[in-house]
Amino acid sequence: MSDPTARLVYEHARDLTARDAAHRALTERLLLRCADVLDSFDRLLADGAGYDAATYRRSVALIAGQLETVLAEEGLERIGLPGERAEPANHHVTETRAAPPGTGAGEVLETVQRGYRYRGDVLRAARVVVAVDGETEQGTERE
Repeated sequence: MSDPTARLVYEHARDLTARDAAHRALTERLLLRCADVLDSFDRLLADGAGYDAATYRRSVALIAGQLETVLAEEGLERIGLPGERAEPANHHVTETRAAPPGTGAGEVLETVQRGYRYRGDVLRAARVVVAVDGETEQGTERE
């Protein structure tokens, strides 16, 4: 290939093909790991009638933890945890409350809905309750 343009087109196509193959491999790995979680649910549902409510609840919590671990290992980061500093890019404030002792203004007190970040990008902002100075009027989101 002596034509520089043809060589650039070829290299670009080769890079795209390699990137697509890597993306496919990552997707397949994630799907197989999620299939393992589904298998855990299948086992629980098959045996569930024999469990008391507390044991069943613990089993569901273990499976939820299994899924959270899989997703975290694949790069999904949970945001909106109590104690975080509320930031507009990561948090959607649904309610404010007077800051309890030991809590600073702007601190997340409660998570209404989890938020998630992947590779530095916010996929979904967390819906949170945030502490404000005691003199500030409490409020809730109006939709």
